[in-house]
Amino acid sequence: MLFSASIFIPEKPKFFNLTRSEKLSYISLGLIFAYALILLLIERFLDYKLPQYFYYPVIIPLILQIVSSIIRLTEFENLNGYFEGKISFEENFLTINEIEYKYSDLENLVIYGNSFSGEKTKNYRYGPMYGNGVENLISFTYNEIKIEKHFQLISERHLDQLQNALVHIITTEKLPYKREHLNFINKEYRSFILFELFIGKLIKEKRMECHEGIHLIGLKSKKAKEFEAKYCN
Repeated sequence: MLFSASIFIPEKPKFFNLTRSEKLSYISLGLIFAYALILLLIERFLDYKLPQYFYYPVIIPLILQIVSSIIRLTEFENLNGYFEGKISFEENFLTINEIEYKYSDLENLVIYGNSFSGEKTKNYRYGPMYGNGVENLISFTYNEIKIEKHFQLISERHLDQLQNALVHIITTEKLPYKREHLNFINKEYRSFILFELFIGKLIKEKRMECHEGIHLIGLKSKKAKEFEAKYCN
């Protein structure tokens, strides 16, 4: 087995299952807006200037907002779903819940695997700081039936295992070569010697242009010239 992961089944939209920090943040903002609107309506339509101490309660939702900002620093996103089954990459086939799918029979294959549990989210100002690594996806058509599954990467090391498996099945052409399959390899893993050798092989066999291969690997200056001299002439 090259790689395996738990399958994640999304159950409900994120907005219907907020974390503690998100609830506090939305509640505090709602209270501030509602209270400020009430004060404005009283002063505007009743033509009555409220004493300054009427504005003091606004401090309470501001404190809640600060508390939510502290909670989020160690908070993970809610799963909003459940785990059921397993997906694995074997040497010659993909397995989903013990059903085997030969790589050569997969059509319209898409693999996105770049999210792992404990990775920082893009919520820079509010909401949970860390993700659960369940935004990874594999989608393909098999015997005219579309299959789509989310899966979890539990750590950065688990992400490494997935990328190593993809590099292997792509460079050994267990998965029949298509240009779009190379996009499954994240940029930081394209410097692997196996990947570079495979790109060189594609160039020599006239299945890829030299400049595209250099750009794909991310080679620059001296290393790019060395690669070009080795594979492009």
